[in-house]
Amino acid sequence: MAVKIKPERAYAYAELLEVLSYMDEEYTNKIPKKLMALFKENALSTYEKHIDINKSLEEQNISRKTTALIAVLTVQYWCENENQKQELLNIFNENERKYQEEIREKYNPDNIFDNSKNIDSATKEDNEVITNESIEESISQEKASSSENSGLLMDYSSFPWYKKVFTKVKTVVFNFFKNMKKSA
Repeated sequence: MAVKIKPERAYAYAELLEVLSYMDEEYTNKIPKKLMALFKENALSTYEKHIDINKSLEEQNISRKTTALIAVLTVQYWCENENQKQELLNIFNENERKYQEEIREKYNPDNIFDNSKNIDSATKEDNEVITNESIEESISQEKASSSENSGLLMDYSSFPWYKKVFTKVKTVVFNFFKNMKKSA
């Protein structure tokens, strides 16, 4: 049964085979025959060669998957000794740490709702930060303006949705802790 692989991987195998074709036999002979057969068997058949042997690999337009395959082959088969292998692994780990740090900064959950950089002055009022003071101020304004609704404790109809939610959550949490304190 033939294994179906993704086109990106098939392309990377074909590109890797092209890179390997320009390398000394000393390096290609270190790769196990079964692995080379896997690359050849699953390589993209419509691949067009594009690597210029007069340029370094860094100057070439090589896919990330091909670069990763070359890195794995280097660590597994081409490193001369354990020190060289460990140095390379340390470089990979440092690069991964930097990448994760960038991702953490970009998608930091503490800053995910920080729209202050993207808010223009026209919409600033709609996106204001909710504080206890602003809620208490809104509540006192509502109480003062809704004297005709004396049967209601609080008229939420004129609150923005986020203030309604926050006020209700605040009330529920306050009552929960109040009841916990009484029962203790």
